[in-house]
Amino acid sequence: MITKTNTPRRINFSSWKQLEQHWTDGLAERVSLIKRPFSNPIFVHPEFLPLPQSDFISQGSTHGVTSLETLNLPADTHDLILFSPFLQWTQDVPGMLKQAYGALAEDGFFVTCLFGQDTLIEFKSICAELDLKHTQGLQQRFLPTIHAKDAGMLMQRAGFASPTSDIEHLSLSVTSVENLVERLRDSGVNNAKENVHQPYIPTTLLSRAFLVEANSAYAAQYPHTSGGMNVTIDLIFMCVWKQSDLKAVTR
Repeated sequence: MITKTNTPRRINFSSWKQLEQHWTDGLAERVSLIKRPFSNPIFVHPEFLPLPQSDFISQGSTHGVTSLETLNLPADTHDLILFSPFLQWTQDVPGMLKQAYGALAEDGFFVTCLFGQDTLIEFKSICAELDLKHTQGLQQRFLPTIHAKDAGMLMQRAGFASPTSDIEHLSLSVTSVENLVERLRDSGVNNAKENVHQPYIPTTLLSRAFLVEANSAYAAQYPHTSGGMNVTIDLIFMCVWKQSDLKAVTR
């Protein structure tokens, strides 16, 4: 597997749409590097989330999935399949990848974007620190993230060939923990356990008392060079092929 790590970029995290536009442009850029036309591309995205605004995506077909476990695409049909980062929300990632593999035509190209292991590492550290302080245990607050090598292994397990990962490290700036949480909620993602009762957090995993303490600790430990608080986002772009029986194929 080929892995490339890019120099960290610093951008202001003014809205979720800005980050959404960044990974959408990233998908378009990876596809543009392939020197062959695609006649039947499709972009797969959760039906319950707004479709990203992108000229690149609007040029092809889109497929909204109602279930994060079932793809429901016809077999051996599409020569290009693009996944939004929702792949990490499914409980059966290998199963979803296997379905994508089955929907690709021979020598089809599959591209997705995943959140890497250092995504929100500052916020994770602060939350872990406060959880241990107040509850003597860690709460489930974050979706799992993935290492590039593990992503490549999952792709190969599903049957894909020639996995290539391209990692982008983004350094974002937010004004407060509340601002960060608002930006994340803009994505349509909430913690499934937010209404579970906890001794320190009576009605929510992010109570006012928790946010105030987290905000103070975050500002002290992770300042951004341009002001505000630093937020790390790792974007892993995975590109793989459905191997053709032909020995040599022009790509």
